[in-house]
Amino acid sequence: MSNRIFDRLWHQTLNRPYKLVKRIDTGSGPVIVLLHGLGRDGQGWQSLATELADKPVRVVAFDLLGFGDSPKPAWLAYDANDHAKAVANSIERLGLKAPAIVVGHSMGCLVAVRLAALRPDLVRHLVLYEMPLYKGLPNKRYYRLRLNVYNKIYNWILRYEPSFDADKTKFSDRLARKLNNLEVEPNSWRPYVKSLQHTIYEQTAPEDIPKLGMPMDVIYGSFDMLVIRGTVQYVYGKEQDGRMQIHTVRAGHSISKKASHFLAERILAALQPPKSGDLG
Repeated sequence: MSNRIFDRLWHQTLNRPYKLVKRIDTGSGPVIVLLHGLGRDGQGWQSLATELADKPVRVVAFDLLGFGDSPKPAWLAYDANDHAKAVANSIERLGLKAPAIVVGHSMGCLVAVRLAALRPDLVRHLVLYEMPLYKGLPNKRYYRLRLNVYNKIYNWILRYEPSFDADKTKFSDRLARKLNNLEVEPNSWRPYVKSLQHTIYEQTAPEDIPKLGMPMDVIYGSFDMLVIRGTVQYVYGKEQDGRMQIHTVRAGHSISKKASHFLAERILAALQPPKSGDLG
C-alpha cells in the first residue's frame, strides 16, 4: 500500500491523528512540552532547552503538523483541532506518568489552549508566550487600528506566492521574508498559509480560555509588534482568579535568551507544590 493511499485511509477516512516528530527530547522527570510558532520548528526552543538542561525535567519540542520533519498532508485544514489532535496523539506516546506542562509560542499558544480544551487530562499547566489573540477586544479606536493593520498583513500573506528559486528571488520576496520572519520551505508553504488562516485568523482560543480549569502563565514581549498586550484579560473576563498570572518580558516576537530564562523560571515555579490557599 502506497504512503498516499495509507494516508487517505488511516488519517482522512478513519480520522486517525498524525504523529509528530520530536525535534528535542532531553532530560528526565516531569514532562515539558514545547509548541513552536507559525513557520518554525521545534529547534526554535533550543535556548529554553539549554536553560532547563540541568533541571530534573524532560523537555520535548515537537515539529507541528506541516513544519520541520512532521507530516505535511495536502488535504488537511491545519486548524487548531488538527494541530491539537496531533499534539495529543504525540504526547500520549511519551508514556506520561502525570499531565505535562505545555508551553506555546505565538501560534503554538493557540494550539496549546485548544489541546487543553480537548484533552485537559494531558495538561497540568499552560505557559503561553506571546499569544496572538485578536478576538473579543473592546471597540476602541486603538484596537480597531491595530487589528486593521494585522488584517491587511494577513490577507496579503494569504494571497502571496513566494519564489523559492534563489536565482529568481525578487526583492519583494526577500522583503516579505524579512518582514514576516519567514523560514518556510516550499513544502511547508501551504501548511503555513492554512495554519495562518484556520488557526490564527479563525482562532478558537478566545472561546476556550474562559472554560479552562488548569493554571496558566501568560507572557507578553514588551517589544512584540505582532501581539496586543493585555488582550487575554478581555478574553478571560474581568473577574480573574488565581489560575492566571500575567507577565511581561523585554523581548520581541522571538524566543530570545532573556525570554528563555524567564520561561524557565515560570516552568520551574509551576512544578512547585501549590501553597496553602492556592487553587489547584
